[in-house]
Amino acid sequence: MQESKVYLKVSVSVIVSVVIAIFITSSILYVNFQSILMKHEYEINLEKMESEEEQRLQLANIALNTLYQIYNDISVTKLLTYEAVSSIDESAAFLQLRHFLVTIPNVDSIYVYNGKNDRIYNVSNENELIRPWKADYYTNADFYDITAAAMIENCTDYIPFIMVPRYYQVNQQTMKCVYTYIMYDIFQKSKKRNVIMLNLESEYLFPVNQTDYPGTVSLVVDGSGKVIYSNSDNFRVLDNVEEQLDYNNVLSKKKSGYYLTEINNTRSVVIFTDKDKFGWRNISIINYNDLLSQVKKLQSVIIIITLMIAGVGLLAAFVWSWRLANPIRVMSKDMNTLLREKRQAESLTKSMRLKELLENNGLEDGGLRKNGTDLLSLLGLSMAKEQRLVLICIKVDDYQYLLETANSQLINAYKFAAVNILNELMQNGTNTYCLNMSLDKNLLFTVWEGEDTTGKLEEYLQHTQRLVQEYFQITISVAVSEVTEDPDKLFYQYEQIEEALSRSIFWDKGSIVHYNHIKIKDVQNYEFPESKEKQLMECLTHGKAKEAEEIYLSIVTETYSYPIVIYNMVISRLIFMITSAVNLIQKNSSMHSLSSSVLLMNLLQECDTIKERNEKFKELFWQIQKDMENKRKDKLSQTITEIHLLIEKEYRNPLLSIEMLAEEIGMSTAYMCRIYKQYTGNTINDTLLEKRMEHARILLAESTFSVGEIAEKVGFNGSTYFYRVFKKLNGVTPNEFRRK
Repeated sequence: MQESKVYLKVSVSVIVSVVIAIFITSSILYVNFQSILMKHEYEINLEKMESEEEQRLQLANIALNTLYQIYNDISVTKLLTYEAVSSIDESAAFLQLRHFLVTIPNVDSIYVYNGKNDRIYNVSNENELIRPWKADYYTNADFYDITAAAMIENCTDYIPFIMVPRYYQVNQQTMKCVYTYIMYDIFQKSKKRNVIMLNLESEYLFPVNQTDYPGTVSLVVDGSGKVIYSNSDNFRVLDNVEEQLDYNNVLSKKKSGYYLTEINNTRSVVIFTDKDKFGWRNISIINYNDLLSQVKKLQSVIIIITLMIAGVGLLAAFVWSWRLANPIRVMSKDMNTLLREKRQAESLTKSMRLKELLENNGLEDGGLRKNGTDLLSLLGLSMAKEQRLVLICIKVDDYQYLLETANSQLINAYKFAAVNILNELMQNGTNTYCLNMSLDKNLLFTVWEGEDTTGKLEEYLQHTQRLVQEYFQITISVAVSEVTEDPDKLFYQYEQIEEALSRSIFWDKGSIVHYNHIKIKDVQNYEFPESKEKQLMECLTHGKAKEAEEIYLSIVTETYSYPIVIYNMVISRLIFMITSAVNLIQKNSSMHSLSSSVLLMNLLQECDTIKERNEKFKELFWQIQKDMENKRKDKLSQTITEIHLLIEKEYRNPLLSIEMLAEEIGMSTAYMCRIYKQYTGNTINDTLLEKRMEHARILLAESTFSVGEIAEKVGFNGSTYFYRVFKKLNGVTPNEFRRK
């Protein structure tokens, strides 16, 4: 034992020394690595930003060349310089401008200003190269782009071929940023000059690039500290950031560089490039804490590794003692398991014995009979003179649904939670024992001391229901026996609970049912309404769901006041009758509905309430009606199709008539004409004439047959009637139609 302690102390000392050495080394690396990482990040970002500058210059040159082409285009020149421009020239110019518009991606619009007629011609990016031509022009005074109008008015204040960032108002809520190239007549002395403006969207010059740090801000700033581009809401285009970014540190450096500063109360690293040909700089602002996150991650990894080394070492030091104690732990665990199983077996045995005694009125296997007092003593209860006994059964509602969504253990926990809540509320002057009757029911034997037993009990039960629903989102129903001072009435009270539970299907969820309030008629007084059963059968076979539902409810409602056996008998008989009706319908109409069969099977499933079962019957009735209606529609559609096929086949036959079609179809002429009119909106004669006219028009247009020959070929007995019908339906005679 002493040697074990010495080895343990040596092992712990070595582990502690290694941990301290790793911690000191990592601290030194952490301090020096910050500056190394900042320089490394600068080199990576500088290369990326210089590449973006070069790409931006190339794209700017492409846009500038396009502007040159627009300015030198003959069609656009007419639009730019002619005081009176014809509609043909306007159309050609607008078509050419749209062509230029789609040449470069992300072009917002092109403006052409004619100083002679004070018109601004506007071509916006509509993603359509060709559309019906319409001249889009405004006067300088009513042009919607106010900033562009101001630039045109004062165009000499701007250097040609240099991009100008600006905003214009798209609608009342939205301002859009564009980058504008402006070109005007520099040799003209008049204040009003002809101007061309090419407006580029920011995505063209400044594509969105992914960065290693989500909060990185990318800016482009000119020599005066004005923002040209920004990907952040904290810096808007045209804002001056000289003071906000300590921009003097940037302006004072001719080359690229980086520095650490405070921006919006946040320490940030500012990386910038040298000026490009526009005098612009790319600036990248990285949150200093984000930059150090990699170092912190490395530090965290080192700390974790250090702790793992310490943990593994300590674990190795204690593993032998753990292994020595392992056999004792195994024995203790086995003993606890045996004790738990023993308690569960004793509880189950006691519950089963109590149930047998209650169901057999206290009669035991040996022939001896226990009275109520003996049974209460088995439960650990006793009754004094002024005490009362009441049985309370707590039932979990929606048991089938809970069994599907939860599990039996959770439902069992809900039951005993409800019992515990009720016990807490009744703790003064009451003694209770809880018997587990089934998976969804608990029976509570309650010995009550006091006068107003029923009133207080009702209050406690309602309070319990509210708490259970509030905390567990479930509802419970309660059955209560009569209150008695005689313990020998215990078995009669149990029968009352059994009778009340047998009628639980009639309860609403969250009910409190007192046996004394249940009024049950004698079974002998019930007579099954066979006439209503026949009416229900007739309604189902004729697809009358609403009438069937009303008859069903009238049959079932009569059973509510009788013992539950009457209700079960009636439901079984109705299910058998409905099954026969469904089979008869399917046999007579060759209709096989999977939906009806599934709903019919659902009727056999257990339901928690009468409402659920009635809804299943209702759903089945309406499904049967729907299936029969669909079958009728399918048969009608098939008949219409047969009529069309016969007309297509026999329309050349001059003897073809409605009577002949009815004979072929196999139904009366009047019925066939009526259903055809209802289904298509046309008469059969109209359809036949239209088919003949269709073929006649083809023959008149493509053949050299005479009108009389064509009349015979399409089913007319003579050309005179054909002439009259053709002109009535087509508005012209056959010869006039052929000449056209």
